[in-house]
Amino acid sequence: MSLRQITVLVDQGAASGLRARAAADLAKRHGARLTGVFLTSEYVRQYMAAESLAALPADVVQQVLTGHEAAVIKIADEARAQFEDACGQSGVAHDWRLVSGDSPQPFLAVARRSDLTIVPRHAKACLSEHGLSAAQVALASGGPVLITPDEDYAPPMGRRVLVAWDGGREAARALNDAWPILEQAESVHVLTVSPDGGAEPDGLLAALLEGHGIKARMITDPSQDESAVDVIERQIAEQGADLLVMGLYGRPRLQELILGGVSRAMVAAGPVPIFASH
Repeated sequence: MSLRQITVLVDQGAASGLRARAAADLAKRHGARLTGVFLTSEYVRQYMAAESLAALPADVVQQVLTGHEAAVIKIADEARAQFEDACGQSGVAHDWRLVSGDSPQPFLAVARRSDLTIVPRHAKACLSEHGLSAAQVALASGGPVLITPDEDYAPPMGRRVLVAWDGGREAARALNDAWPILEQAESVHVLTVSPDGGAEPDGLLAALLEGHGIKARMITDPSQDESAVDVIERQIAEQGADLLVMGLYGRPRLQELILGGVSRAMVAAGPVPIFASH
């Protein structure tokens, strides 16, 4: 697998500039084209919008609709300028898309046509209560996602990688999707949490990594006093990791969107960006 098409969700949030810079840096390193996506909204699709307009004269209704559209476009133009500045600094090929954010499906359609999708933990359509979560994208897009924290991280990412490994299907899926990232990393640590201390070094996994040219350090953490989440966060700090690779455990149907405990906790509050696959 190679990264040739990366999509990044850009919004009006304070962390959007960091996300755009990180995405542009990643696209440059992999020779990928970067697509910036901004989630728009329609006033009439908002909660109680139809009821609020029902008693108004037609000319006033038109003013409200036109004003909302103009405000969305203004914010989108500001976000685009930020995105294009990041792309210009990195010198990457890029394009820009306005996508309806009043339902998840339009953005998921874009994500399904990308090698990697970069999203915040939670995103809202501009001037709307509608939006989508990183979990929705990860469970329903069919490909890997890179989930960025709300703050307190800085590009570049993926230089020092920690892989959370439990031998399960989701962990294997994430590892396979992450080869392009791992092969360019300066250091890779593979973490297995084993409270009973019974886990043996995984020679097959080490051989697989070595076959990809990756000399990873295999870590078996036997801590009995910490949860798996606490162990992962501690190892991130100890190894100086700037990216976590992990499988995302959950139910992919949009009406369910139930994540397992470790997945839920790391997506909600992980200290570094997370490269996740389901």
